[in-house]
Amino acid sequence: METLIPGVLAIAGVKFYGISDPKRFDHRCPTIVLRIDGHTPLELATKLGERGFFTWDGNYYAINLTDRLDVEKSGGFLRIGLAHYNSAEEVARLLAALREIAAIGLR
Repeated sequence: METLIPGVLAIAGVKFYGISDPKRFDHRCPTIVLRIDGHTPLELATKLGERGFFTWDGNYYAINLTDRLDVEKSGGFLRIGLAHYNSAEEVARLLAALREIAAIGLR
């Protein structure tokens, strides 16, 4: 079974922000933010929405952070959040969609 963070980290062109070490997962929540080369966060959220995934783009009221990380002027981050009711199948579908979208940007 593929899990979210290792699956995202394996996608070419992904810039992941936050704790990615499985030994430290108890120090994080199930929400992640990322960017994918060749795509704006808005474009990613829109394409995922077309596939039935509800994600968000922007700065999430963390404008000082997005400014400091130099992503504010280019749309902030893509935010993906899981909850206890998300299934392993949904995570697999999400990862497949992200891989497909990322591959389009690398052509």
